[in-house]
Amino acid sequence: MRRLPTAIYALAVITPFGAPVFAHHSQSMFDTSQEILVEGTVARFDWVNPHMYLIVETKGPDGKPALVEGEGVGITQALVDGLDREALKPGTHVVMRANPNRGGWGKQVRIQDVTTQDGEIHPFYAANRRVRTLTPAESLEGHWAPARAALGAAFGAMARWPVTPEGRAAQATLVADGICSAEPTPFIAVLDELRTIEIGDDEVVMQFDNTGDHVTRTIHMDAAHPADVQPSLQGHSIGRWEGETLVIDTIAFEPNPSGLGANVPSSPSRSSLCSTSCARSRSAKTTS
Repeated sequence: MRRLPTAIYALAVITPFGAPVFAHHSQSMFDTSQEILVEGTVARFDWVNPHMYLIVETKGPDGKPALVEGEGVGITQALVDGLDREALKPGTHVVMRANPNRGGWGKQVRIQDVTTQDGEIHPFYAANRRVRTLTPAESLEGHWAPARAALGAAFGAMARWPVTPEGRAAQATLVADGICSAEPTPFIAVLDELRTIEIGDDEVVMQFDNTGDHVTRTIHMDAAHPADVQPSLQGHSIGRWEGETLVIDTIAFEPNPSGLGANVPSSPSRSSLCSTSCARSRSAKTTS
């Protein structure tokens, strides 16, 4: 059995992240350049969407009893990562590794993972370190969830987008920060949460469970875009098969304050605040 850390409230400085922090809602209240360890017992575990909360009974810097509330991911992300709800029942002795709140002690923290007395590490915002055996897929149809590593790669690519000065200015206002809502295409496709794909002769239906926000994206096969199509959050999609590859053509997006992700607003063409090279790949018809 691995020994639990003896420090009740140890502070360790880690290397700052090189890329911006993206999430279902604002994470700006948390200092992601630092970590703390909170040792105590589970007082309550709220298994809810869009974010779960683990409340740990511990001692504060003054030695008095205190409760620390930690924010975790949504249920769908937790299930993808393999978080065991039953392992964190009230009364369980734990060490919670978290990013502290910029407002100081006593305010909500962001949980990375939780270690129980048996040495098991239970992932929250940190990826699961257990090795899994995966079965190769035989079809695009089925239940899917991107790996956390793939999510990180997507965010890294987004951080390198050639955004125009106007886009940077809009990004700096954080208009969409703090808003918990369903993300639009294409951003919703990179999130590490459950999606179900159903393949029919006339359409392919993608169901996204985005931490409680349920989104349906329908791809109409062998069809043309209607002349009078109305703009919507996910736009209007048509598709075709090129061998085993599904090619999707989407138009008629409605403007969104974070349509391109990373708080970069989008116009109906999804490209108004990207530079020329970005616009070529994200034109009025977004192909995925």
